[in-house]
Amino acid sequence: MELLTAVAGPSVWRGAQLDERDWAVAADCPVSELAELLWRGPGLAVVRGIGLDGLTDGECVRVARRYLAGLGTVRPEDPARPADSLVVAGAARDEAGLDLHTDRAMYPGPPRLLGLLCVRPAASGGESLLVSGHAVHDALLASRPRALAPLYADFHFGDGPDFARTYPVFRRRDGRLDVQYNRYWIGRGHAERGLPLTGAQLSALDAFEEVLAEPGLALRVPLRRGDLLLVDNMAVLHGRTAFTDPPEPEPEPGEGRCLVRVWAD
Repeated sequence: MELLTAVAGPSVWRGAQLDERDWAVAADCPVSELAELLWRGPGLAVVRGIGLDGLTDGECVRVARRYLAGLGTVRPEDPARPADSLVVAGAARDEAGLDLHTDRAMYPGPPRLLGLLCVRPAASGGESLLVSGHAVHDALLASRPRALAPLYADFHFGDGPDFARTYPVFRRRDGRLDVQYNRYWIGRGHAERGLPLTGAQLSALDAFEEVLAEPGLALRVPLRRGDLLLVDNMAVLHGRTAFTDPPEPEPEPGEGRCLVRVWAD
């Protein structure tokens, strides 16, 4: 079967095998070098040391958007959904980790590129977790090939006017393998559609999760103030470890974990 072939190449990696030199670059890095890392390399890059001193959170959003504009068409900001651009921790509390996933986003669907600019890290924790979706695919091909066929078929990633998304976890397009995955939204999407997942679908998703949990697969990156994480959203899954911010009462404005999120195509 043509679909069931290995991806191979630099986009297939394990976090334990990567060195910081494989993905970290300076703030003055040429766009061509970033493009090489994102589209012909591991599918991720961290731009270190972007100057944010004296900038408001809103001004930091514009900084992040300028960086991504050199790599694609930046999606417009939605005034009705400010959280799509500025991700603030909110009330002071311990926050649970975020499962590995790719972003769905609003219309017209999943973005090609995700940017996360660290304005303020958490007091502790909150490290970014990154996994090569191509590595997951090739691991399944090697050890659980029967799981792949259901993952090449459509799943519902939510329902409703804003997030009605239907596409496979793996699909081949234009000579590359696209990966889209969010276990929570797949389960919720099928429930909202009244279409329970089949046994084969559940087994395939469980196999995907088992590979995600393999030791050494995920790359763990602590983002510091001024670090911009860039991710090929069609190839690399991202998540986050749990974090703690200042205790109650709530942090004052300008305190607490804060990231800028920007999408581009």
